[in-house]
Amino acid sequence: MKRIVCAALGLLTALALLAGCQGKALPEGMSEDALLEAGKDVMLLVVQGEYEDVLSAFRSDVRDTLTTEDIQALALSQLDGAGVYKQIEKSMTTGQSSDGERYGVAVLYCEFSEKDVLFRLAFDPDMALIGMDIQQP
Repeated sequence: MKRIVCAALGLLTALALLAGCQGKALPEGMSEDALLEAGKDVMLLVVQGEYEDVLSAFRSDVRDTLTTEDIQALALSQLDGAGVYKQIEKSMTTGQSSDGERYGVAVLYCEFSEKDVLFRLAFDPDMALIGMDIQQP
């Protein structure tokens, strides 16, 4: 289990490096609008505390390595002190690859009442969630 958590954290660390990067091409057939909409949907589920629904959005192989409690712990620790969600201030998409798999990442800079929060949500070409990172920049 520790190996799986470390692998997931590795993916999240890689996603964290994307914050300052110019967006790269998305996988063939992946729409920027659809990716941003999917990212927004997951971000809103997190903000609303719908952790079971977030878990359900993950692709089955990733979902098998996570629990609702893992998602809740990430959300609560990274949203602590941010206040109430207001809006998405900026967004972008980028294409990435890892271990031969191409995926798209929706990057959402969100305004909360107290602090801004950055969401990075990675989706495979079939629009299944495969990674999530939340940070207060």
